[in-house]
Amino acid sequence: MKLVIKIGGSLLFDENRQPNAARFRQYAHEVRQARDRGHRIVLVVGGGALARTLIQQGKLLKARKDALDQLGIAATWVCAQLMIAALDELAYPVPMITEEEIAGRIESKLILVAGGLTPGQSTNAVAARITELMKAVALVNVTDVDGIYDRDPKRHSTAKLLPVVNVSQLRQITSSLPSEPGTYPLFDKRAIEIVERGRIEVWFVNGQQPQSILAALDKKRIGTRLLPG
Repeated sequence: MKLVIKIGGSLLFDENRQPNAARFRQYAHEVRQARDRGHRIVLVVGGGALARTLIQQGKLLKARKDALDQLGIAATWVCAQLMIAALDELAYPVPMITEEEIAGRIESKLILVAGGLTPGQSTNAVAARITELMKAVALVNVTDVDGIYDRDPKRHSTAKLLPVVNVSQLRQITSSLPSEPGTYPLFDKRAIEIVERGRIEVWFVNGQQPQSILAALDKKRIGTRLLPG
């Protein structure tokens, strides 16, 4: 089946804010196994610590908001190129940087890897749009938490993991979260709009265990499933 897998940038860097080659290899291994099972995959990666560093430096230099977005996008392209290196011959050799490029190569046998595309749009929104574009079965959102909680689990010890949510619930949960460059929440407003419009099912899994990707594909009860409608 057709799938889009979005890997959060925070998962791709170590505690010293450096790209984590071992983690890139782990994700590449999981994606390779998914492809060997017959799945057609497009990958979208975030910019993580690199994006935040570049955006912070841009702020110190008084860069405009659209310029800050471009710095964040540039970081995602770096991470996309590293993921391509990890995937080796399975991947198209350069990152996809426009929606038109993706549409033109959507039938390629190679795995397409993208980062950010447009200023003001998170990589979650990019992944949702690509899912809609390729008419994929689902978007697998690989994050640094177990799934969607009723409140921020990093701030509230009593937060409860929700195994299933709908769009209205997710919109309410994320409504108070920030959406500035480099601080996009688990799933931002634009991404929610796209999955609602496209009636896209999203599976949220914890990427601290890369094998969660295959577990989600095996329909094991992990993480959170966002159901359309």
